[in-house]
Amino acid sequence: MKPIIVITGPTAVGKTALSIDLARKFNGEIINADASQMRRDLNIGTAKISIDEMKNVKHHLIDFLDPLDKFSIKEFQKIGRDLIDKIEIPFIVGGSGLYIQALITDYQLDTSSRDESQFDNLSNEELHTLLKEQDSEAAVKIHPNNRRRVSRYLEIIRDRGKVQTSHPIPLYDVLTICLTTDRKILYDNINKRCDQMFVNGWIEECLDLKNKGIDLSLIKEIGYADINQYLEGNVSFGDVVELIKQKQRHYAKRQITWFKNKMDCTFVDLGKEDPNEIYYLIENHLKSK
Repeated sequence: MKPIIVITGPTAVGKTALSIDLARKFNGEIINADASQMRRDLNIGTAKISIDEMKNVKHHLIDFLDPLDKFSIKEFQKIGRDLIDKIEIPFIVGGSGLYIQALITDYQLDTSSRDESQFDNLSNEELHTLLKEQDSEAAVKIHPNNRRRVSRYLEIIRDRGKVQTSHPIPLYDVLTICLTTDRKILYDNINKRCDQMFVNGWIEECLDLKNKGIDLSLIKEIGYADINQYLEGNVSFGDVVELIKQKQRHYAKRQITWFKNKMDCTFVDLGKEDPNEIYYLIENHLKSK
């Protein structure tokens, strides 16, 4: 199987800079696996990598979608695998765990059309209770307020029976490195980065999007819909900043849970371990092939 390297971890842990240095050392190319960085014009609020930061390392799947374009994980899976076949040493870099899993394993993605209208008359609690009655194991894993996912599970149960929970099988010879750090340090990084986003002009970026006719409330990336509320006078600046920081911290927590429970990772604590250890891990992985 083809050897590939995955660099992942929670938001603001330091994936971008480190992955570029590693890709340069090993003459690799980076396939972006951060769903937010695929979208044009969402630069500041997604901490999108700049051309200068790329340091001449070739990057793929960045800045190719408009802010509200539909793009499925199935589409990412196909395009990403085609790139893996063409790139000599592919580095998959990003924090979107399901995207990574769908790309590098035999993870099954259902392509049938979705019809959630059948559940319109049910509240979130009633919908979740329905799932609990049909698949209690799946219900435990999904928050009742995640209406879209609860609905999807119910559709899958209707079409195929109980949701498949077996662990996906890797399609490549994968070394998955998950970067970690102390939770307090991570949250501090998130807070400081969020402050810097506003200093860098996040409000102005959102105003530019609105001037282009884009409805900020429809953008799923963290912060844009909240800033829209601020621009419409529904929340103070201080409150919106704190709300976004909180959402970013919660997102990081969900990412960490995903990597621990859903992926076979080698965890590297950047606060405790020598970063050169990652270099040796990759070197040994590539040499053994």
